[in-house]
Formats: sequence, structure tokens, C-alpha cells
Amino acid sequence: MKFPKILFVLSLLFLAQLAEAQVILNEEAAVTRLMETYRSHHLKKPQVRGWRIQVLTTTDRFKMETGMKQLDLLYPHYDYKWEHNNPYYQLRIGAFEKKADLEALVLELKKDFPSALPIQDEMSKREIIEFENRVVVLEEE
Repeated sequence: MKFPKILFVLSLLFLAQLAEAQVILNEEAAVTRLMETYRSHHLKKPQVRGWRIQVLTTTDRFKMETGMKQLDLLYPHYDYKWEHNNPYYQLRIGAFEKKADLEALVLELKKDFPSALPIQDEMSKREIIEFENRVVVLEEE
């Protein structure tokens, strides 16, 4: 009868010893400096060079607005934006980190917008993450 009690007490002592265990990480000073440099550099640079799909380029604002309506109708789940770089109106969709990530969408868009093509553009990292998360949710549905 004493043996189970002793075993119980010993197991409690063992568990208490495990609960006190701590992991101490000793990082070299050079690694710490390097990580801090990396972090501060990327905090200062909110914009990155990424990829979008330029769906339409035209000098006619009416054609650009018609393209926007067509995008709303055919691809309502994707956000788009337009820019006016005189004399051109440019209609763009997406925010991708790598060109390879947009190829499937380019092929899909070319069915309705034959002039769609990948372009590089400045964008925020947050925009890329939000767009990619939205695409993943749409693929799961």
C-alpha cells in the first residue's frame, strides 16, 4: 500500500521539476545586430516591387469605365484600381509577390480582356498578403 503512495509522490516531484525547466537562448551579438538591421530596413521600406495584371490600357476614359463595369460584372470578387498616366488610363487587378503567382489569373482574364498582361508595380506588403489571402479563400469555396 505504501508503494503506490511513494510512486505518486515521486511522480509529483518529477512533474514539478519539469515545470521549473526553462530554455535559455544565447544569441551571438553579430546575429542580434544583423536581425536588428534587417528589421529596421524593412520597417523603413513599406513599399515593395510586386506584380499586377494590367487589364486595359486606353486613352479613352469611357472605354476604361466600360472595362471597370465589365470587371465588376465578370470578376466581382477581385478588387481593381485604375491610374491616369497622361494620356493613358490603366486598369489593374491583383497584388502578387512573384510573377509565377499571377499566370493562372492572366490566362483567365485574357478570355475577356485579350490585352491583359503582367506588369511590375510598387505596392504595400499588406496589399500582397490581403490579396493572396482573398484568392486562397476563393479557391477553397
